[in-house]
Amino acid sequence: MVKVRQRTTAQQERAAEEFAAKAEQPEVPESEDRPSRQAQPNQNLPAWKRRNKEPKTSGANIRVSKSQLELLRRAAETEEISQQKLIENILWPVLEERYGDR
Repeated sequence: MVKVRQRTTAQQERAAEEFAAKAEQPEVPESEDRPSRQAQPNQNLPAWKRRNKEPKTSGANIRVSKSQLELLRRAAETEEISQQKLIENILWPVLEERYGDR
């Protein structure tokens, strides 16, 4: 037997439209949303960590050999963190130190 679907009411339609409109609005970063609370702790962070908190816009692929990939996997497993986090913790401090304030 087929269950008859009830029609939506005008109130339900409005609620759905409001929900969709909110979803389409750009997200406000927390630092702008609550500047007094967020600005202070971020000032004490190293530059690479402050940059890492910025919204991500794209990615970069790196080519690795099989043995390099295995080394990365083993290191991440040993440190009990993701491969991404491992690379961030090693790469960004070095790049910030060498090229950050230019």
